[in-house]
Amino acid sequence: MQPRLQRYKQFIDDQFIDSLLWNKDYSLDGLGKDLRNKIEAGQFRKIIFTGMGCSAIVSDVIKGFFASRQIPIYVDVINDYDVDLLVDKEVLKDEKTLTIISSYSGHSQEPINFYQNIKELTQNIIFLTSGGKLAEIAKQDGVSIIHWKLRNPDREYPLFHVPQYFSILLDIFAELKMLDSNFQNELKETATYLKQEFTEQKIKQAELVAERLRDREIVFLAEPKWYFTLLKLVDMHFNEMSMAPAHRNFFHEFTHSEVAVFTDPKNKLAIVIFRDADEDNYANEKINRLVKIFTDKKAKQNKNIELVEIKLDQKNFFQKFFSTLLFINYAAYFLGIYNNMESRELISTSAGNSWYNQKTIQAEKKI
Repeated sequence: MQPRLQRYKQFIDDQFIDSLLWNKDYSLDGLGKDLRNKIEAGQFRKIIFTGMGCSAIVSDVIKGFFASRQIPIYVDVINDYDVDLLVDKEVLKDEKTLTIISSYSGHSQEPINFYQNIKELTQNIIFLTSGGKLAEIAKQDGVSIIHWKLRNPDREYPLFHVPQYFSILLDIFAELKMLDSNFQNELKETATYLKQEFTEQKIKQAELVAERLRDREIVFLAEPKWYFTLLKLVDMHFNEMSMAPAHRNFFHEFTHSEVAVFTDPKNKLAIVIFRDADEDNYANEKINRLVKIFTDKKAKQNKNIELVEIKLDQKNFFQKFFSTLLFINYAAYFLGIYNNMESRELISTSAGNSWYNQKTIQAEKKI
């Protein structure tokens, strides 16, 4: 078994559920007094998060959660540093906008570039990081900083820790009076629910899904709520842990374009639909139609197509999100075992950030 998968399985089995409750592993000591006063006074009605990969993905979860609970703070997520095209400068200048620049390593260049592009536009900036170059810039420029202080962090694959990232951010926002609650009671209920739900039978279901996805290019589909909140993370787990080619799209957009590729594919393809129990009638009818088309055994064109439905039928956002994510973690693990690929560490190499590279990690351990 590949070392990353050994660590992945250990995390899934031993830490995923418990980490929902590890919400105090951060420090606000670097948050400037003036900015903190503004936040606690309720000045900010919009948050712009920027970051790359897993460093920003928890902000997508926050965006979806705030929308689901009708929390009156709009969240926008920018995965680049192009200020002219991706964000309105007037919004950045607005005194009701808070910008949070996120990089777990503190070494990713894109968030640093974003900061350089906006630092003359606003002083309402927070760095969210564990250290690195961002921490150095914060000290040099007097920028407010919130430090992640995760327990048992997997430095190469911070995507493991999204449950804890999310719990921490809820606690931070509650501490800063942006939220009335840190939702710890609901997270405790969710942890209890997951421990009851994930029996050997449930885990076997994830393994069977992984078997259906073997040797296939995968497209993940969902309505906007789960596209923003869940699919980027699902895609990341399959790409990084399973080493499986996976993509994502809005369900309705897929049916207006990409579905054409499934006409009579020569290569093996898979569609994975995340269906919420609360879908509207139009979406349900359309999903049913797509399922019928591609599961018709009489259609010879379907011989290389596999269609999987994952139902989100739990009772609330927390249970739907974390139950589905844990199920996906297991499925990605089992598919990764089947693929048995050694990582070339292309993420750290192509991003130019050696902080995530195993050679760097092992060299630092020897110092």
